[in-house]
Amino acid sequence: MPHDHEAHRHGEAIEGGHSRRYNRLARLLLKSQYRRIAADIAAAAPHGAAVLDIGTGPGLLLRALATTRPDLRLTGIDLAQDMIDHATENLADLRVDLQAADVANLPFDNATFDLIVTTYSSHHWSNPESAAEEIKRVLRPGGRLLDYDFERAPFTTLETALPATSRTKFRAPWSLVMKTIRFEARRPMTEQ
Repeated sequence: MPHDHEAHRHGEAIEGGHSRRYNRLARLLLKSQYRRIAADIAAAAPHGAAVLDIGTGPGLLLRALATTRPDLRLTGIDLAQDMIDHATENLADLRVDLQAADVANLPFDNATFDLIVTTYSSHHWSNPESAAEEIKRVLRPGGRLLDYDFERAPFTTLETALPATSRTKFRAPWSLVMKTIRFEARRPMTEQ
């Protein structure tokens, strides 16, 4: 799905008509992409893990994860309340916690999540330095971050807070158009 840089500025929520169009187009065109990413995440997630999806949008990834791994405790956030409203409607039949929140100021206690995932969101973050620190704060020791995004995503900034374990090309149905990098980092078991 082409990215319209004129539709919104980076760091701003996708709302109004833009969120309605994104919800429709994503459900039509990107389900297979999110199912492939969900399969990768499902293979990485410990049994019963608490998982946070940052930039959940209309909730396609959470739906695919809930279907693949019903044992996971799923939470999704998005900067845009409109997107949370779409996700709430799209996930009405599932047990998922959804809320509007900024990745640079996460509304969760320290060490809440075993796994944090984000798909095609981190390149939009207006303050990736704060986001990296917040992700580290809410990850449990030994917890992992999986970020699926474009090459221009702030992977290097994320590495300042969490040591990267890998950065690889990720093959999925839309790989020819959406050249995706899979970035993985882990919070150390003990802080230095």
